[in-house]
Amino acid sequence: MFHLKRNELNRTFILFLIISVSLISFNYCQAQDDLLKILQSEIPLLNSKVIATFKGNKIIDIETNETVRKKNLDFRVSHLFGNIGTESGGGIHTLYGIDQSADIRLGFHYGITDKFMVGVSHLKRNENIEGLIKYRLIEQSTDGHVPFALTLFGNTTYSIRTSDAFVKEAYRVTYCGQAIFARKFSPVFSLIIAPGFVHRNFVPIDDENTVFSLSGGFRYKFTRSASVIADFAHTFGRIDVAQDYFDVLGVGVEIETGGHVFSIMFSNASGLIENDYLINTSDSWAKGGMKFSFIISRMFKVGNSEKERN
Repeated sequence: MFHLKRNELNRTFILFLIISVSLISFNYCQAQDDLLKILQSEIPLLNSKVIATFKGNKIIDIETNETVRKKNLDFRVSHLFGNIGTESGGGIHTLYGIDQSADIRLGFHYGITDKFMVGVSHLKRNENIEGLIKYRLIEQSTDGHVPFALTLFGNTTYSIRTSDAFVKEAYRVTYCGQAIFARKFSPVFSLIIAPGFVHRNFVPIDDENTVFSLSGGFRYKFTRSASVIADFAHTFGRIDVAQDYFDVLGVGVEIETGGHVFSIMFSNASGLIENDYLINTSDSWAKGGMKFSFIISRMFKVGNSEKERN
């Protein structure tokens, strides 16, 4: 059903690996003139945690190491429009994809603790109900003793759409798991590499139930309020499938305005969650298959912490 298509995307995949190896430096603040100020400012920072490696739970398509803080509820609306290029069904007659909707996700994410987050969402494409968990296992330290962060991510989806293929309820279920390695190299540059897998209980006869992947992404802040963001996802195997599919590349600009983050993003992904886009992306940038997308997020405080009550 699928056919593995590489083209020049392997070069992009190699680029992420080169970035992760070559950029192994971390900038520290210069010593202040007053020794007392040095002691007051530096000692409390020993073994403290690096914060805001990324500005949200996702870069464009892939998950970051960030989680929602304790007793906060994040309501998130994600929208993926149609293809921009005429060759892929876009063009002026669809207002370059704006008149179309490839996928919509309505999600709720709640912080059980500052490190542990749970979530539930509904997606238009394939009519999936998603449940997810995310746990910050290792956090990068400001003194360099812990050089990276490690966050574990997992989800399960259940499709409620009508299909003759779902002769068993188990066929409606998919799973995804990822280990997200992240490092904030400096105040302006952060990088992620995330190996993972997607498992589907039902697949065509020429496909594989479990597919392994490697994703990567970065954020580069080029002004005080604007950053370039990009991510890439590569899957392995599936050499016998008949239909063409493509690795996923997303690029965008992130703008901070008055405490809010607004992103202009483009991706060739066919869906908004890993269980979908990692194995079902059938559009390529080369044929105008990129799509405009955006995320609207609203944070709510649920309950008071112990410190606030005291």
